[in-house]
Amino acid sequence: MDRTFEIRLGAVAGWLGLAGITFAFIVIPALLAGQPPTVNTPPAAVVAYFRHPEFAALNGVIGVFVGILTIVPFAFALRSLLGAAGDRARTFADLGLALVLVAAPVYLVSSALAAMLVQAATGDAATFATLFRLYDVLYDGGADVLEGAWIGAFSVAAILGGGLPRWIGWLGVAVALSRWVKAFVPVAPVPEIVITISGLLFLAWFVASVSGLTRAAYRAAPGPVLQPAA
Repeated sequence: MDRTFEIRLGAVAGWLGLAGITFAFIVIPALLAGQPPTVNTPPAAVVAYFRHPEFAALNGVIGVFVGILTIVPFAFALRSLLGAAGDRARTFADLGLALVLVAAPVYLVSSALAAMLVQAATGDAATFATLFRLYDVLYDGGADVLEGAWIGAFSVAAILGGGLPRWIGWLGVAVALSRWVKAFVPVAPVPEIVITISGLLFLAWFVASVSGLTRAAYRAAPGPVLQPAA
């Protein structure tokens, strides 16, 4: 694939993914049901949260779109941009892409489980509790570990090579560390402020990275061809 086209496609996918994450996973759920539950949330509150039928479409449809159809081309574009800045940067950019390809199915399964919880919320309590525990471990645990890893790998590539401004790389390192702390949610109490800060840092890094890809796409665009004077 042409490098310029890859970066342009990744920039477009990144903006679409950002919109999907912001509205489908943050704004709309918060308006409908408040903060998402964790394993430490009282069982009755967890059931009440997932009794909103809108969550089935948000997770079962939008989750697939955001988790697979946008994050993968976004990652390919980051690898292309950051990997061109030197061998060491290329190594970490390749690692970031590989980790995204591992994380994408985890995002997909997490979204499917969240959609299933909407149906299970009106059924057997034991079945719901088992599904929610699996969802919490996968989404708040495994997905956050992988997310921190791929963001961290791309961020180190940015710091080493400069394909993006280095401050974006350092911001990504902070996001990675916050994601790994948040991954303890299924097994240990994590203060709500840590979860909130992690989410804000992630959005800031995502916006900065997509903006960097967009600027790179414009810089890579061919200029007008000048015809020699007659």
